[in-house]
Amino acid sequence: MTTLDTVYIGYFASHIPITLAVDLMPLLPRALVPGPLLALNTFLTQTLRDPFMVIDDTRTDLTWFRSFLACELVFQLPFFFYALRLLLAGSPRRHPWLAVYGAHVVTTMVPILATLAFNITDRTVGEKLMLAMMYGPYLAIPLLMVATSLPHCLAAKAKTD
Repeated sequence: MTTLDTVYIGYFASHIPITLAVDLMPLLPRALVPGPLLALNTFLTQTLRDPFMVIDDTRTDLTWFRSFLACELVFQLPFFFYALRLLLAGSPRRHPWLAVYGAHVVTTMVPILATLAFNITDRTVGEKLMLAMMYGPYLAIPLLMVATSLPHCLAAKAKTD
């Protein structure tokens, strides 16, 4: 197991509870969000002024973001468990999966960070930096997955040619 595999294991293992306790809450009606998770959501949206994680059934301006959260529930969450299994086993099959997952997540994080940087005008630079630091690892680590897994995929492909 490489150092990067350990980083990826930490990323996926930590992402499971984050997905369940934080990321999926905006998909639920406020009445269905358990009290402690509502308090956590309130902290994120009021203290950190996170514009994306607001639980509000009537908002339509963030439908694009909620569609990303739906993909996280349907595709990514099950993949986290599969990725952990592949990584813990040291399977060479992990590389194509990590490359595909990483590319998917990078393409979702770019519009999130761009919206935060350029379209959210009622936040201070400090607030935007705090949010960028919170969202940043979810761009950086998947980008690293692509950069480190793609060469393995290409090398495997070259062996079969």
